[in-house]
This record gives sequence, structure tokens and C-alpha cells, in this order.
Amino acid sequence: MADVIPADLDTEAGLIGCVLTSPAVFPLVQHLVAPEHFHEPLHAYLWETIAAVSASGDTPNYMKIRAAIGPAAGGRDIGGRTLVQYLTNITANGVVPAFAEEYARTVQQYWQLRELAATTSNVREGGPVIPGPTLERIYAEVDKVRASFVSQKSTSATLAEAGEVLIAGITADLQGTAVKLASSGIRTLDREIGGGPQPANLITAAGRTSMGKSILGTEIALAMSDQGCATIYHSLEMSRRQIAARTASSELQRRNIRISYEQIMRRGGLDYRQAELVAGVVYEQRQQPMTIEDGGGRTIGDIAASSDRLANAYARKGTALGCVVIDHAHIVRPARAYRREDEGLKEVADGALALAKHLDCPVFLLAQCNRGPEGREDKRPGLADIRGAGAFEENSDTVIFLYRPGYYAERTQAFRDGCPNARDDFDRVRHDLELIIDKNRAGRPNQTVRVWVDPALNAIRDR
Repeated sequence: MADVIPADLDTEAGLIGCVLTSPAVFPLVQHLVAPEHFHEPLHAYLWETIAAVSASGDTPNYMKIRAAIGPAAGGRDIGGRTLVQYLTNITANGVVPAFAEEYARTVQQYWQLRELAATTSNVREGGPVIPGPTLERIYAEVDKVRASFVSQKSTSATLAEAGEVLIAGITADLQGTAVKLASSGIRTLDREIGGGPQPANLITAAGRTSMGKSILGTEIALAMSDQGCATIYHSLEMSRRQIAARTASSELQRRNIRISYEQIMRRGGLDYRQAELVAGVVYEQRQQPMTIEDGGGRTIGDIAASSDRLANAYARKGTALGCVVIDHAHIVRPARAYRREDEGLKEVADGALALAKHLDCPVFLLAQCNRGPEGREDKRPGLADIRGAGAFEENSDTVIFLYRPGYYAERTQAFRDGCPNARDDFDRVRHDLELIIDKNRAGRPNQTVRVWVDPALNAIRDR
């Protein structure tokens, strides 16, 4: 007997009707449902049109959607009535906008059931099956479906229960039985943020261009994967090849071999001996549990879904998740059009915090500072210098600012003119990097950690 494809077309129509009669509900459900979640192609088309009208900054009400469809499509026959008549019917069918979120979740859940049914169809229909690869494919699809909506889960506890958890943690720490935190690879930083990056914490690392945000992000991800903890690096700007070049250059520096990642990337930049050294390091790093997700144009929902899927895949192999790095917040695409940039950035910061709670691991969110420090004598950035500062300050457990004085020292006119004193000034600070800890829920705020940096080698080390 053929399987019945699970769907609820009345709920799909009800959701569309809710939006057309009360467009204000669309932002509340947009993140839950995409056009492909609808079983009925006509509903998918209408939802795509609603999303396009909203993205253009317009209100997706009945009149605007009818205009967007146009007279030709609106007059198309769909089972004895026109598309416009169908629109009119679903908006006049007694829909209750307050139920929009419930409708949306139901639409998504039916889509999940269909996806899972399709994933196991070969097995159920008696088709050819190779058990190992088949199970991997099914598990991967289950993870993908589960991750299609990541929400922040809340739990409750009495003060007495919370106190018991606290004392149990202190006792385990004193007895040496506590789960060891993975190190960031920078001991002086670990000391200031509670012994290491804390689980379920959002850590924002912000700075101006060329201050070392990506260096810090890749170094922390590499250090944690070197400890056997899985790391996920979401690069919205650099390619996986660029990140691999950075990690190889950093590892070679630890072996006192200086080959810059720019050399590694440049065609003809390496001789045979250098190429062998790079290849050897790359081969060794293949064993480390670090995944690079590159490509721009992704929303925080896309990043969350991908992270959840990868975390589940690592968990099945018995590998704990060390951290997630998002590089960087200001090029994450908002899920919808906002009137102000800070509204879109709040969506990103909210989603990154929810992801940290959901995966119970530290999430490092790299962020761009505005040009404010450039106009000051003291170039060190502060909270007001982050674009969309309020969202990051509110959601982050720790906020770290990066300041590299060598960047400014080599951009003075005196340095460009070859002044010996200016050259001396640059040489004195060329390897200095300040990690300025502004907000710090796990330790003391307003602390500065000074470390050694070599930007050309993508290397950060304790002094």
C-alpha cells in the first residue's frame, strides 16, 4: 500500500490568510517557514511572493500581494476558480492571526515528516541497501531536519536546586573530577575568562580592520581542535583555502619555520622544500576535528542549522564540541529586510546566543568596529565603537576588543618617510596585541591581556 504523504493544506492556507489579513504577524513566523516547507506548490508560490514583498520594505497585505502577482497570474484557473478568487477566499475564511505561529510550526512539522519519510523510502520499499552508508545518509538527513529550527530552550530550578548544582561543581573542581574546559590556546586569556571559554557563552571579539579578529578566531578554533574538541568555523568572507593556509602557517611558526600564509596562497610563492613542509603540516592537520563552513549570504538561522547538524555528526563519533566561530557578524545576512541596521544585528546577536545555549558550547562572534577610533588619539576601541553596539553588549557574556599598535605605527607619515625613530617605534610594538576585556561575566571586566602576534603567520602566542 502506498504511503500517505503527510500534509495539512488547510493549515497552509490558514497561515497565508493570517499574514494577508494581519501582515504584522509575518516577522514572527518568517524564520519558521520557507517556501519549500509547503506541500501545495501554489502555497509555496504565495509564500515566496509574501517574502519578496516584505524584503522590498513593503507591507505584505492582500492588496500588495495581489498587485505583486499581477493580472495574468491572478486570473489563472486553479480548479474552477482564479488565483485572485482563491486569495479572497482564504482571507475571508475566519482566520485568527493570533494562531499564526501555531500554524507555522504545524506547516514546518509536516514538512519534517515528509523529509524523513523520503529519506527512508528506499529502505521501506525494499530497494538496494548498503547498511553503513545508508544509515549515515539517514542520520545526516535527520540532523538536517532537526536543525531546521534552533530555538533557545529554557529550564527552571529553585534557588536550592541551583545552589546544589553550584556546590557540586565546586566540589568536583576541588577533587579534580570536573570536566576540563578546552583552552583557547592563550593561557593568559583563559585565566581572565574563568579558566577558559565557558560552555553556553557568547564571546564577541571586535576590532577595526586588520586588528587580528580572524587571526584570533582561527587560532582558537585550531587550538581547541588540537585538544581533540570539535570546532566549527563559519567563514563568510574567507575561503576554506585561505583558512587552511592560515592554520598551516601558524603551525609552522610553532616549529620555528617562517612561511607566511600569503606565500602559501600566492601562485609560485613556495619552492619545493617549502611546499613539502606545508604539505606535511596539512597532512597532519587532516586528523583534527575542525570543520570550515565557507560562503557568504547566510543567515544566522542557516549557521545555526549547519552547526547543529555538524555537532550531531561529531557527537555520533564521540567527539565533544569545543566551540563555534562566526566570522563575522556584520556580514551575516538578516532573515528579512529591516528599516535599521541595528535591528538586523540584534537578530544575529540573539541567534548566536541561542546557538551557544542550544549547543552548550562557547560561540565566538567576530565583529567589526566603526571608524570612531580612527579620529581619536587613543585608537583603542570601546563598546560604543561596535556597529550595533547595543545588541552585542546585551547578548554577550564576554566582549573582547583587539588593538594592534603596530598597525598604526607603520601608517604614520614619518614611518613612510623612512624616519629611524619611527622605524624604532614600529619595531618595538610590531608583535604587540592587546585583548581588552570590556564585559566579562566569568571574571573581572576592564582587563587587558597582552600577547605576541605575527599577522603574516596568523600566529598569536602567550608572551
